[in-house]
Amino acid sequence: MELSNNNKVKKIALLLCFFSLTFIMPYAFAYPYSEGIQVYHKNVHLSPEHKQKLAEDINRYRHADNLWDVLRDEFSLPHHEESYAVQAKIEWYMNNQDYLLRTASRAAPYLYYISQQVRKRHLPAELVLLPIVESGYNPFSVSNMGASGIWQLMPDTATGLGVKADWWYDGRRDVITSTNAALNYLAYLQSFFEGNWLLAIAAYNTGEGNVLAAIKRNIRDGRDTDFWSLPVAQQTRDYVPSILALAAIISDPNKYPVYLPPVRNAPYLAQVDIGVQINLKYAAMLAGISNKKLLTLNPGYKGPSTSMRGPYKLILPIENVEQFTENLARSPLNQQNNWLHYKVKSGDTLASISRKFGTTLTDIRKMNHLSKNSGVHPGTNLLIPPTGAASNMDDEDDIYPAKQLAMASQTIKRDILKIANKFKKMEHSPKSSGGNYNLHPGDTIYVVRANDTVQKIANRFKISSKAVKEANNLRSNKLKPGKQLIIPTHARVAVKHEPEVSHSTQLRTGDTIYVVRHGDTIEKIASKFQTTASAIRINNLIDNGSLTVGDTIVIPSHLG
Repeated sequence: MELSNNNKVKKIALLLCFFSLTFIMPYAFAYPYSEGIQVYHKNVHLSPEHKQKLAEDINRYRHADNLWDVLRDEFSLPHHEESYAVQAKIEWYMNNQDYLLRTASRAAPYLYYISQQVRKRHLPAELVLLPIVESGYNPFSVSNMGASGIWQLMPDTATGLGVKADWWYDGRRDVITSTNAALNYLAYLQSFFEGNWLLAIAAYNTGEGNVLAAIKRNIRDGRDTDFWSLPVAQQTRDYVPSILALAAIISDPNKYPVYLPPVRNAPYLAQVDIGVQINLKYAAMLAGISNKKLLTLNPGYKGPSTSMRGPYKLILPIENVEQFTENLARSPLNQQNNWLHYKVKSGDTLASISRKFGTTLTDIRKMNHLSKNSGVHPGTNLLIPPTGAASNMDDEDDIYPAKQLAMASQTIKRDILKIANKFKKMEHSPKSSGGNYNLHPGDTIYVVRANDTVQKIANRFKISSKAVKEANNLRSNKLKPGKQLIIPTHARVAVKHEPEVSHSTQLRTGDTIYVVRHGDTIEKIASKFQTTASAIRINNLIDNGSLTVGDTIVIPSHLG
């Protein structure tokens, strides 16, 4: 959405009072399937009952139907396949299926949430496809006119829709906030054009003022006023057929054979209200996920931390909520929140403010990113640290002191280690050999399933059973389900398969963790584990450009 003006912004702000819809309620534990996201209060230890319900939600997610099939049944707009413009777009998509695959993979974490928000407002399911055309579902996308986020909101339009933006945070990039605003705006446009969705979608692209002017021009000239007849910009003439073409392709997979990676029709995302500012690298460590994955799910934050004035909410995969909330409750952050907010008054200087609060001028400057020559103006909000809190701040992690990060890391280390992607920092010491086995890039962490044996696992990974035993200090072939084994696949030992003692069992998502080695690509890893590259991309929110030697990734399907 590119075009905006002040009058339109004011009109939107007024009319959205009527169209505003209830957003996520702050329950410690809830079942907001109509919202598409689970919501948790800050620092709350999950009770046994809540943990059980969370486990049920995770299990439901893992076994949910394909969301693309659901959307196919929910599409309600005419797709105008007979139109030359729509056919031209269909042909383009069919000839550029790699673009669709990349876009669908990026969209996967957000699709269920957005589809639920669309359904909640009784809007056409086709609107789920609009960010594909706007941004390729890239929350970091910025147009040459300044539109940002998956919905490509312009700054003035976003302000009129109540979307916050400051030095720390840009709500246009926040998928939750921007989706709420964009769908409210689309609901307004649909009403503005009396239920004509093609005109509403066109107005989302070019502004309702331009569409209204085109309608008036055609009325004056005695021409039709449907979308196809309007003299609008070529960008808009292409925009609407692009969305209709996507809907037509998804609606008829037999006619248009395009591979879209499966997306589960269940909540994947959870929102945790922390209540205080937190460093994002630290938050990723607490959650047991990579920093890159955390930033991908929380693109609204522009710096190394959440905003110092809020919001204090993080989006996490539902599977990581329990670990995050438990670790957060035990972390120093939970016991220390001594920073104060102060609104500068007339006559205040940084020196007088530092004396008033018993802190240092340097600390206030560092905490608020002020240069030595910066002054302060009445009405400015400052974050006031306790004495010495900011003077030890690390340049890269400039909101949470490095010493406290290290202390917190030690405090929760035993909890972090239970997550497989922390195995790469752990040494295994088999007593039988008297030496240490260090996890190497290319090794695998495997979670034992019922009926597994050492020989069966060795056969599956094409290494010797002796290698498995030595790496894990095993004295027998019997294994307990749930035990995590290191599989030394970095240097496979070619062996003849010994007879299996039992039938193979299927693995579930998350049972296998792989440590990236030099030269790996997602396609090579997928081939190694007999799964699909798209499944790995979706499950880990990665691409080849983000693979790093030594990183751990989840192999999301059975090994075959």
